[in-house]
Amino acid sequence: MEAGGIAQAAGAGPRKVSKPVAGLCDRCRHQRLVHNTRDSVFSLCERSRTDPAYPRYPRLPVEACAGFEPTTAGEERP
Repeated sequence: MEAGGIAQAAGAGPRKVSKPVAGLCDRCRHQRLVHNTRDSVFSLCERSRTDPAYPRYPRLPVEACAGFEPTTAGEERP
């Protein structure tokens, strides 16, 4: 088994990979999930684009963040 997903035998079909458990980021309006070609998922902090104090890809799970802003119901993420 792979971390964060279910591995299958070679040639047995697609793998199911879940998103990382990102702590506060999972509820933050600045989080964007980035998928790569190897079926990995990364948590990108959009706040890092305008403020260098925030890491682009923070170590997970994030337990405290001064820039945390909760998402509101129905709000789409960037």
